[in-house]
Amino acid sequence: MPEQNTNKNENSTNVKQPVVVIMGHVDHGKTSILEVIRNDFALTAKESGGITQHIGAYEAEFQGKKITFIDTPGHEAFSAMRERGANVADIAVLVIDACEGMKPQTKEALAFIKATNIPFVIALNKIDKPEADAEKVKNELHKEAVTVESWGGKVPCVKTSAKTKQGINELLETIWLLWAIENIKPDLDHNPEAVVIESSLDAKRGTIATIIAEKGIFQTGQIVATKSAFGKIKKMMDFKGKEIEQLLPGQAAKLLGLEMPPLVGEKLCVYANIESAKSCLQSAPLPQAAQSPVADSAPDDKPFLNLFIKADVYGSLEAICSVLQNINQEKVALRIIKTAVGEITASDIKEAETMGAIILAFRLKIDPTVENFARQKRVKIKNFDVIYEMVQGIRMEMEAVLAPDIKRVDLAKIKLLLILKKANKPKLLAAGY
Repeated sequence: MPEQNTNKNENSTNVKQPVVVIMGHVDHGKTSILEVIRNDFALTAKESGGITQHIGAYEAEFQGKKITFIDTPGHEAFSAMRERGANVADIAVLVIDACEGMKPQTKEALAFIKATNIPFVIALNKIDKPEADAEKVKNELHKEAVTVESWGGKVPCVKTSAKTKQGINELLETIWLLWAIENIKPDLDHNPEAVVIESSLDAKRGTIATIIAEKGIFQTGQIVATKSAFGKIKKMMDFKGKEIEQLLPGQAAKLLGLEMPPLVGEKLCVYANIESAKSCLQSAPLPQAAQSPVADSAPDDKPFLNLFIKADVYGSLEAICSVLQNINQEKVALRIIKTAVGEITASDIKEAETMGAIILAFRLKIDPTVENFARQKRVKIKNFDVIYEMVQGIRMEMEAVLAPDIKRVDLAKIKLLLILKKANKPKLLAAGY
């Protein structure tokens, strides 16, 4: 059983710090709005291709009140990340490009929000552009059973521009108004519980789990566990990388000390000792990403491509497996031999050589020594930073597996009339037209 928290806190009557998820279609301005809120314009530059590819948890302060924001990827491959973001949040902001309107991932995000039944606000972004049409978007929302306040409904709608900063203050005020109505108190006396929203394996620091606390107070030195991992909290860091001693409900942190990366979406609880923490590992499910999404074997008459996938975090691994499911395999079958997170090692190279596999790496720094070893073993490593570039690379590798399709092409025709052979001459002479 999880350990009961004995810490009392005089501020237990305060309102819980809200967790707000930013959702929407790719390139509709989710991260740009968050940049303005955080006043940190370096955020987009940190993500390859200028698009968000991880769940990011950040903290902002507005009028003396703190808010935890979760930025989710908009690319279709990251559906599971968006769903997790909606499940862990208290409030959602659905960002819609006022020029483009509703898109596939907008509708998907809206479905996740409705499923969780959390309050939400619409941010009609890029309203500064001449082609922006707010009424058209409101009409599209109405067709999805979402009626905004200006149309007589109950859903707040704010016109925003990350470029001019129009409507950002109004958006934050609306978030706090929605949260004031909820009036949820932080449960500080409960045994500490958190949700894992991302996990990775660092060669120097070990397992790093990004968590959002839901109940109780997390502190350095506590024994913690999920269904797939356990350990002792060695260090907690906020989104800026600053070390913190405790974590309260609604706050996010990177946690160091787990023996292995936990599965994203799992509950993290505090236990009295290592033995009781280990006991919850018995029913641990296999990582979803480790379960091959494509056929384990190919028909005898079909060529195949073996893949050993390594990614920076479990969320990326999950997205890659989802993408591979949708690649046309009519001519070449994809076989996922193994998946893992963390840096590529010499052992990985040896394993890939034995399996006859290509190592598909995502957002990893590859050590030059490992690269040289891979060349010696003739193991191909394909490293990508952007999901859609990875898809293109895989398709090229699949084409390379196919035998060249050789066709005869007649360039001209000739009618042979006469063949002559001169005495003592090995060559033949031909005449024709």
